[in-house]
Amino acid sequence: MKLFPSTHKEKQSGLLEILVVVIIALVLLNVLGIDIKEVLAKPWVREFASYTISMMKIVWKDILEIIAFVKEIAA
Repeated sequence: MKLFPSTHKEKQSGLLEILVVVIIALVLLNVLGIDIKEVLAKPWVREFASYTISMMKIVWKDILEIIAFVKEIAA
């Protein structure tokens, strides 16, 4: 039982916080003179992004399998 159930407003504030952090990071990189397009164009960045996305897909698949397993046990 949750003492403080999450509300729709709390979920939106989390998304807003992420958005604010991303905007601050982009502004900071711009102030430091780092060109984001130039960094993203490098081959190792693309390889790392591809690797990260593939690992995230594997982890998500495992999470879904764990949830299905727990639901099966609970039933």
